[in-house]
Amino acid sequence: MIDKLITFAKNWHTHNQDGHGFDHVFRVYKLAQSILSDYPMAYQEIVLAAALLHDTYDEKLVDDVPAAKQQVAAFLTSISFQEQTTVFDIIDNLSFSSQLEGTAKPLTLNGKTVQDADRLDAIGAFGIARTIQYGVSRKRELYDPEIHPQSYKTKAAYHAANTTTINHFYEKLFKISSTLHTAKAKQLAVPRDQIMHDFVKAIESEYRDVYGN
Repeated sequence: MIDKLITFAKNWHTHNQDGHGFDHVFRVYKLAQSILSDYPMAYQEIVLAAALLHDTYDEKLVDDVPAAKQQVAAFLTSISFQEQTTVFDIIDNLSFSSQLEGTAKPLTLNGKTVQDADRLDAIGAFGIARTIQYGVSRKRELYDPEIHPQSYKTKAAYHAANTTTINHFYEKLFKISSTLHTAKAKQLAVPRDQIMHDFVKAIESEYRDVYGN
């Protein structure tokens, strides 16, 4: 079953170049496995399936969310996966943007495990690389001190924001460590968070070296 899910996810994300490719999905899958080792009471098949499928119908990645979700549902039905409703419930309430409006449902341990794994891959060295990839794909400026970080109250505002890549660290990524649920994720987040802060400080410092204060 898991092999079929991995193959599906790999094929689904094969052409993605904005930081949400299969390399990201597979790291989330492996991080979820690592977290699961501390929680034998979690439902492993649900967690790993949700980890592998979590970006298949993300609204910032696909034009037609219902159609993409239906494709995923058809695949799960074709392989006789019995827990698709539970998996979709995790995916639908997983993202940072889904929680901005306070409408996301509380996650179970299974959902928290997937969310922690996904958020861990959003920070640290891979997180930096993915943020740059995403910024380039959206033609965002890397850094401009005249464009200040913003706060977002809706998903629409978050996705439509005219911001810089470096602002994204202040607007989202520096906040992630405080939102993690599991002890394993919190432990892994410490050095990843530091790497991001060091990177952003270096960008800002080098900018000042060139352009002044």
